[in-house]
Amino acid sequence: MFDVKAPADGLERGAIGRRTRSLVALRRGKYSRPRLARARDSDVAFDATVRAAAARAGRRGAVFAIAVEDVRAKVREHRVPLEVCFVLDNSYSLQADRLVEKVKGLVFELLQDAASRGDRVSVVAFRSGRAEATVALRPTASVRLAAERLRRVPLSGRTPLAAALDTARRLLFQELHKRANAHPLVVVVSDGLPNVPLRRTGDAIRDVLEQGLLLRRARIPCVVVDAVPPGRAEESCGRALADVASGVHVALSDLSPGAFAEAVAELTG
Repeated sequence: MFDVKAPADGLERGAIGRRTRSLVALRRGKYSRPRLARARDSDVAFDATVRAAAARAGRRGAVFAIAVEDVRAKVREHRVPLEVCFVLDNSYSLQADRLVEKVKGLVFELLQDAASRGDRVSVVAFRSGRAEATVALRPTASVRLAAERLRRVPLSGRTPLAAALDTARRLLFQELHKRANAHPLVVVVSDGLPNVPLRRTGDAIRDVLEQGLLLRRARIPCVVVDAVPPGRAEESCGRALADVASGVHVALSDLSPGAFAEAVAELTG
């Protein structure tokens, strides 16, 4: 489950996983197409090289021989794991308990599948008693650790959503330096009603949208799960965040493993 059909970028990642498709820099994976070889290439596409040499010899009426300009390299694709960071809105509201339980279900679904696929998940939430974001769960594939940490995520009185998005982006950058083969993904589960700006004189919603733009520029896909309460949809910035981040917007009421898989597939190809 949660398989992704195609790569979202042209990066050659350095290792093999079993999740989303990506180009790989190793001599492993499925040979998808040839390209002109570079000086450092050693994975030669012999079929394409012979065809290029034959075509050149045919055009010139020359004896068949392989020249440097004929050499083609293999472009390979394989599955790579996901590095998913959940931004969990745990602010105090009538829907908070239901929201947390819904996210726990999603996290557990991913973790149960992660053992065989190499995926990891992390959670950024709001710190209780302070108007700031915190990493509630560092990247892990451990179901036991995730369950233990998520149970301890308390309700918070404030909604510093922009700070949480900033924390999630920085966390993913750090992890991708260690695990360059993973495909990053931010999943925001929030009512879209922030009330804490990044700076004292700032605007909370504008800051959230600026963070969405930074995610897009960093090429980090984003799924926004909108948990806005009835009657407050016009106040929520959830859909606007998905738009500015070039992400996917999903209503919490429509969320399911299948809907989540479709959202991820839409973002990555």
